[in-house]
Amino acid sequence: MDLSFDNSQSRTARFRRELRNPSMLTIILILIVIAVVVLGPFVPGWVSTTRGSLEAIAKKKELNEAGILSLGAIVPSQITPWLNHQVNTMIDAQGPLDWKVVSFRSGACLGENLSQLPASKYSTAIITACDELDDIQQQYSGSCFLASDCNVPEIAKEELRAAMSRVWSEFSDAGFVLPYEVLEQGLP
Repeated sequence: MDLSFDNSQSRTARFRRELRNPSMLTIILILIVIAVVVLGPFVPGWVSTTRGSLEAIAKKKELNEAGILSLGAIVPSQITPWLNHQVNTMIDAQGPLDWKVVSFRSGACLGENLSQLPASKYSTAIITACDELDDIQQQYSGSCFLASDCNVPEIAKEELRAAMSRVWSEFSDAGFVLPYEVLEQGLP
């Protein structure tokens, strides 16, 4: 009785033996090949979506950095329109980046910057508005924590509008006016 095995070393024989009793490496390679074949058609779409999202985030970051100006870069008459722009962005927020468009504790609203304003009802209104806007932003930030579920409550929108209304009132009492748009000037 002879118990010899015919262990042919040809490629097809080794391949058959590997398929009958696969090693862990063979199983991993087979799974990788299957994953590549199944997921391959979706990769270009994922890459383009990711690229578009990263570009949108970069653009939003640029806008946010542009929105954070120190008081030295703007004059008192420009603070109210700047605050109004930030508030309108928060009211129309579609995601957390829109809601937290700017920090009302830093930039133009930084205490050191606000102390440089001449003492008046207008400067008091700006200081109060910065505090109110920061409180509103913090209080309702949970409503706009996820981009897929960013619904700014109406009460928050009303509080934002009320804070800006007080600032606009003091803005006009201080004698400031907004520059005319080209379309509003009309022809002489």
